[in-house]
Amino acid sequence: MLPTLIVASDVHGSTVALHRLLQHAKVHRAQQILIAGDICPPSSPAFKQLLSQPVEFILVRGNCDSSYDFSSAGINLPPLVQRLQWGKYPVVMTHGDRFPSPYGLDMERGDIFISGHTHAPRLMLGEDGILHINPGSTTFPRTALGPTYALFFEEGISIRSFDDDRPLPSLQYYFL
Repeated sequence: MLPTLIVASDVHGSTVALHRLLQHAKVHRAQQILIAGDICPPSSPAFKQLLSQPVEFILVRGNCDSSYDFSSAGINLPPLVQRLQWGKYPVVMTHGDRFPSPYGLDMERGDIFISGHTHAPRLMLGEDGILHINPGSTTFPRTALGPTYALFFEEGISIRSFDDDRPLPSLQYYFL
């Protein structure tokens, strides 16, 4: 059985957004929250406390994330790229500013590529056989869809409204 994951990007220091991600994780019983960059942690103790909840956070650094912000917040600066395994699926997560596509990241057919940066959700199987996912932005969306995040679950992957948690019909992927 695949563990449920919450995937978000472009939080931009919003304690409200981080708190809501934790609520979504609780509702969906997610074991991990992946954030594809631009966390931009403020030096507030509340933000660091939210990141230290029982749910594991996996982070990558975005173009707006600075070592100064992370050190001021008492958080280690995350790497540019994270690699993990979700069941049988290799997953590579990056922000998308330096690596806007999976090319050059040693990925192959059947892998999952997560990026953020554009603040616009995207979920598509590329011609390369790699599943491309951008969860959009929790804080500053750049589409009429509003703030969004992604839910990885046993049957597939869903881009969802951040506000009311409804799946967005054109942004769903189901495993065969």
